Amino acid sequence: QKDGTRIEILQLPLDRSTRPRYDLTQSQGRFIAIHREFLDPATIPIGTRITVTGEVSGSITLPLDETDYTYPVIDIKRVQVWAGLEDVAPRIHPYMGPGPYWGPYWSPFWQPWPYW
Repeated sequence: QKDGTRIEILQLPLDRSTRPRYDLTQSQGRFIAIHREFLDPATIPIGTRITVTGEVSGSITLPLDETDYTYPVIDIKRVQVWAGLEDVAPRIHPYMGPGPYWGPYWSPFWQPWPYW
């Protein structure tokens, strides 16, 4: 697009961290997201999982395979580019490995204060 960037996005449900899920069969369709500024295609290659927030501004009909498809159009306010799953680490205490001997500090409620 001349004055910005147009991205065609396949909608996917989000998990609780707002990361798109990997099950493509759960998609409810496609939409077009418009960013006012130029986004380098190398920073968001085809197939990259992103989350966009913005405002619905209308619709546009474009060819999709052998038919015409009406895409909702969203003006992007924010884009989050997600890396692959390799960046998600399990919650393991840095000083205690996984196993039955995790110690007294393996709790989501642990705070570093004296116990007396």
